[in-house]
Parts: sequence; C-alpha cells; structure tokens
Amino acid sequence: MRANKRNNIIGETVRDVYDWLLQENVGAVAIENIQLRQQHDTDKRFNRLTHHFKKKKLTETILRRGLRPGFCIKKVNPAYTSVIGRFKYMKKYGLSVHESAAFVIGRRGLGYREQLPKELIHIIKTKVKRHLIAVLGSMEESYKQSKSGKKQRQYIAMML
Repeated sequence: MRANKRNNIIGETVRDVYDWLLQENVGAVAIENIQLRQQHDTDKRFNRLTHHFKKKKLTETILRRGLRPGFCIKKVNPAYTSVIGRFKYMKKYGLSVHESAAFVIGRRGLGYREQLPKELIHIIKTKVKRHLIAVLGSMEESYKQSKSGKKQRQYIAMML
C-alpha cells in the first residue's frame, strides 16, 4: 500500500512539474546525476531516512515523463554545486543555498563551466592552508608511518 502511494505521489508531482514547464515554454531539463552509494559509515537515523527514498523511481519517472512531450533532459554532475552557488550566486541574486545550487546545475546543463570565485580562492589560501599545515604537523609519528596515515599525508600534500 505504501509503495503504491509513494509511486503515485512521484508520478503526480512530476506530471505537475512538466505541465508547468510546458506552460512556460521550457524545452529542456537539467537534473542531478545523483548516486547515493554508501561510501562511508552512516548512523541509524540516516539509514532510516534514505531507505524508503525512491531515487531510482523518481529519476526514471522524470526521464520517462519528460521524453513523452519531447523535452531534452540532461544529467549533470552535482559535485560542488552548493559551494559554487553559495559563493557565486547566493549574495548576487539573493537566493538560498538550494536555489543557487539549482542555478549552478542549470548552468551546467547549458554547458557553462564554473570557475572558483576569487573570494573562495582567497579563503583557501589563507584559512584552509594554515589548517592543513597544522593538521599535518600535529600527526603523531606512529600514525604518519601507518598505511592510513600515509594516505592522509599524501592527500593533504596534494591539497597544499
């Protein structure tokens, strides 16, 4: 019963969105290429929240319903969209973090390449670099020699 209700909600929502897009004469849609693979330890709360989320069904419905009326649908990489949106577009256009991330996704769908803002580069050079050097210096020698310590040192060195 619950699965059918979820499917119905997904279908109705996607239909309403495409109806609105048709009214606005929009011909293309850019969506995130979301992959919620578990690559890290999670807690019970996160597992409970994501277990019933039907991302595959949602993505399939967006693709299927969009292709019927002839929409051009493009999947884009969602990496760093919220960071870029926060620093480049949030203040400039008065958007929320989520709206500015969606703005970046739309721009990627149009083929624009985003560069890091000068403001962010300055922050990285001043604050983050000092922090990475402090982390590297505070590592214990035994940890530096371990396998995971070597990998972490290589990663920090690459970031510096």
